[in-house]
Amino acid sequence: MNAPAPLPPPAMQLAVSFAREAVTGNRWITHRWALVGMHVGAEPPPIPAEQVVVSGLTLTLHGDEAEGYYMNVTADEPSLFFMVRPSDDENPDSAPTVIEVSANFYEASRWMDAGESVERLPLPADWTRAIADFARAHFKPFERKQKRYARTGDKHERPGH
Repeated sequence: MNAPAPLPPPAMQLAVSFAREAVTGNRWITHRWALVGMHVGAEPPPIPAEQVVVSGLTLTLHGDEAEGYYMNVTADEPSLFFMVRPSDDENPDSAPTVIEVSANFYEASRWMDAGESVERLPLPADWTRAIADFARAHFKPFERKQKRYARTGDKHERPGH
């Protein structure tokens, strides 16, 4: 009898910080917001005044996305991916907001294909292990079905066939 698959880890709480960086030599923008840090847990520690924190983010794992997690944790630099958008169209100088968080390599690729802005930060080592265990427990390799080919020839001679 197969052992039951382990339950997914609880939703992982995190917050990220953005820093405003000056841009020189560009006549359209004077600065950009860069993703500079991640804080594990619901409450981030105090940050420098020049940074902005986006908190209340949750990473939730789904069993049907195990292949994308596995691709991420076996990469040279396992990462967390963040879909980022400007927070306010009327005030373009304000810090961006994080719309989604994922550890799925394929999902981040889909976001980029859809024209979204995606930032990444290194995946914490203990999360890498937990996500790798989750991916191994839920990964189901694609099963290739044997192709069925039509038989050549027909035992009954039929015109037009």
